Amino acid sequence: MVDDRPWRDRDQLTALLQRWRRDLVGRTLFRTEGGPGWTGLWLDGDDRPGIYLFARPGACLLFDHHGRLPAPLPDALQRSYQTPLAPHLRGCRLTGVGLLLDDAVVALDWQVDGNQERRTLLHQLFGPRGNTVLLDARARLLWALHRPLHSVLTQLPPSATWETGDRSLPAADGTGDRFGATALQFVARNLETELHDRLSRALRQKSERAERLVANLTRDFAIADHRADFRRDAETLAVYLHELRSGLAEVELIAPHDGQLRRIALDPALSGPANMERYFQRARKADRGHALIGQRLADARTTATALTAIQTELEALITDLPAAVAPPLAAPRLQALLALRAGYQELLGDLSGRAPARRGARSPDEPTRPFRRYLIEGRWEVWIGRNAAENDQLTHRAAALRDLWFHAQSVGGSHVILRTGGKPEQVPRRILEKAAALAALHSKDRHAGMVPVIWTERRYVRKPRKSPVGQAVCLRHESLFAEPTLPPDAEPI
Repeated sequence: MVDDRPWRDRDQLTALLQRWRRDLVGRTLFRTEGGPGWTGLWLDGDDRPGIYLFARPGACLLFDHHGRLPAPLPDALQRSYQTPLAPHLRGCRLTGVGLLLDDAVVALDWQVDGNQERRTLLHQLFGPRGNTVLLDARARLLWALHRPLHSVLTQLPPSATWETGDRSLPAADGTGDRFGATALQFVARNLETELHDRLSRALRQKSERAERLVANLTRDFAIADHRADFRRDAETLAVYLHELRSGLAEVELIAPHDGQLRRIALDPALSGPANMERYFQRARKADRGHALIGQRLADARTTATALTAIQTELEALITDLPAAVAPPLAAPRLQALLALRAGYQELLGDLSGRAPARRGARSPDEPTRPFRRYLIEGRWEVWIGRNAAENDQLTHRAAALRDLWFHAQSVGGSHVILRTGGKPEQVPRRILEKAAALAALHSKDRHAGMVPVIWTERRYVRKPRKSPVGQAVCLRHESLFAEPTLPPDAEPI
């Protein structure tokens, strides 16, 4: 029985390669293109044929095609003309085509323009994703689409591979058209499945994060909602201030607001006025936090609702639109998936599957720097400890006495140092808030809506004797609420 995928049927694959020997051998490469998991080779001539080699999960195949790929394949394939393979094959002439039948590997032999140097392109048609590699005349690897390599891709084919074969095929037998149409349909369906899975996975992950954020903000909002209780306790203490004395851990007083008995916890180390001021300060912080958390909670609920709506739209799209068909290629489902991805790119982020570029990545020859480092607004440098040992080194050795020290309050996290150049009084409030946001982000409360962060000059931070690595205490400090996020103008150093 003939396989409905001709690149898996050796008779059909052999017939295709015989046609390439007849029509394509002797032509010069004039353009190379490619993207994640595929390579395109354009040859000269009036018909401008292109050889396409695919080595993607679920799509290990090859075919030739004349003219541009039908829409929307170029967008889905993330086509680029700046490929690592291009410099190695620029101006080369195709001199041979062969098939290693035992391993289902197609070989393309090239001669470098102006000399006798040869290069061999091997395309693997088996395995979970296949592969494409380029070897020089000594079997040295010049380029590979994937790594590691199968052993068959590490050696040159025997000379019998380049035999001319049957050149007596009729000029228009239709084999290539049927082969190419089937391959294009298969590639389009593979892209549909991959893009749908990627969108579904991204939506599921972002929905889970949004739900966690809503739950955390709801909890924080409830805590901030106690601002009225803090203010009532402060005002009650103000009425009875003359009766308060140091050393009390708790008092029971009649509230002037409603005549009810209130039990108020005190700090025994503080005087009566200091305890009263502490409650007024809590009330002021809760007032500020209540408004911020309320806005963030509303935004988080809006985002969660939008993500649910997109998930519904995605599943309806898959149900309502047909998969790709050929010939000619029609891919309404793929087109709609691409449109959905583009329409919600800001919400969904990058779904290209490519590794994000590392901004400020160091050279392999550059020594490793201690601490994580950021530059805020192009001027203010922030250092962040990455573990307990670095926290110790950062706070007690690297930081200057007038630098500012930040840490999430009452939870584990990184020590954060804002470099001040010996002038902490000149640091703007917005810079303090951004440094506090970094401290909140690198703490165990990073998933909370708003995180209380303490800050002080480094000279007020001490390491208790015989304390564990990374532990520190403050002799005095101030605090502020910060959203655990990376400020948009914080550049990694």
